[in-house]
Amino acid sequence: MAVNVAPFKLKSTAKDNAAPRNNVPYERPQRKLTLKEMQAREYPFLDSDVPEIFDDLLEANLIDLPEMKRPEEAKRR
Repeated sequence: MAVNVAPFKLKSTAKDNAAPRNNVPYERPQRKLTLKEMQAREYPFLDSDVPEIFDDLLEANLIDLPEMKRPEEAKRR
């Protein structure tokens, strides 16, 4: 089977380049946040709700915990 390929360029106007892209709220940042940035970020839920949210995610099988490497040492400190 033969495929014909022709290169092309997408042209943009000056109006497209003038609008800043970082004003769109649903775009992800270009880099990962640091730990300090994540800790400083305000989340839409209370810290006291986190254990309940975690339990709900486990029940719904949306997250999985890794297997224990040494279950016999689980009760040791």
